[in-house]
Amino acid sequence: MVKKPDIKTRKKLRITMCVLYLLEIVICTMPFFQDVKFNEDGIVTMASPFNMLMILFGVTSPLDASIISICVICMALIIVPMVGFLFCALDKQRNLKNIISVLCCFTCVLLIAIMLGNERVRYMSIGAVLAILVYILIMFLTSIAMVMRLSKDEEDVKEPKKKKVRKEDRIY
Repeated sequence: MVKKPDIKTRKKLRITMCVLYLLEIVICTMPFFQDVKFNEDGIVTMASPFNMLMILFGVTSPLDASIISICVICMALIIVPMVGFLFCALDKQRNLKNIISVLCCFTCVLLIAIMLGNERVRYMSIGAVLAILVYILIMFLTSIAMVMRLSKDEEDVKEPKKKKVRKEDRIY
């Protein structure tokens, strides 16, 4: 890959994508869907990826047997934004961060769609909606960053070299 140092605009885009990936990790604590079955108190239970990971490790009691089957998806929903953040934060000169970012966004939106499935789409909660919207925003910023990488910068255009004037040719 061609290494290009960051200019101010690309640096701002990279930092913005890093912040949005951190926001995605925070959004994973919000409920992604509501459980349609009422618990013994008559309260609708909400499920977020962190809640489902607690079910996987036995910290809380399972809400439903179908929720246990999607715990691996929830683990991926937490790990994939971390990978995207690390690539955006550490890769400053190559276009690899943009490619990985597109793959992370596409993967997470697909995982949310698989996790919700047909039966839970009606009970989609604020966490899933916000996650999808932020992933679309990250995808948009990534496409802008890719186009900026391919276009020429002001710094890339070299100024013509000045001719050296010999001492004998100078006019006093």
